[in-house]
Amino acid sequence: MNSALLDPERQFLGCLMQLATDPARRVLSGMSPADLANPTASFVLHLAIRAVANDQPPTPIMLFEHAQEIAERPRASRLHEVAVWIADTYQAAPLAPEQHATHLKAVVLKAAWRRAVAEHAQRLLQAVAESSTDELSELTEDTCAVDEVWSRYQAALNHNSVSARLEVGA
Repeated sequence: MNSALLDPERQFLGCLMQLATDPARRVLSGMSPADLANPTASFVLHLAIRAVANDQPPTPIMLFEHAQEIAERPRASRLHEVAVWIADTYQAAPLAPEQHATHLKAVVLKAAWRRAVAEHAQRLLQAVAESSTDELSELTEDTCAVDEVWSRYQAALNHNSVSARLEVGA
């Protein structure tokens, strides 16, 4: 079984690769490559954001062209791995990409938020053992990164709710 079928990040990117520029721009709103845990997925999202910023659809060939452009010293083996990853991801993507992409965006952002919370908790645990009380107090209050991902996740959820109500009403 293709692992892309079970990976929400890859499913999200596979849907994204099927979209025209304007729908892709809507789906990418509020997304960051750092939202994805898989380094290759993160890189491909960066390529998609770059393509859409240049008013190009995030198709597999366009993503690969951008990968070739930004590679400092294009290593044939790494570019080949990225090309295969993109092709597998595209091939495993669900149909009705825009509807699935908005749902998968929320799934991906939920996972990103959970990772941000875990990273913050890890910093707190380390600070408990190694930092002064004042530093620990500051760190407990510094939840900006976690809050920012939470806001984007909530926005994605709200967009899904609005889309579902509009679909049912139609």
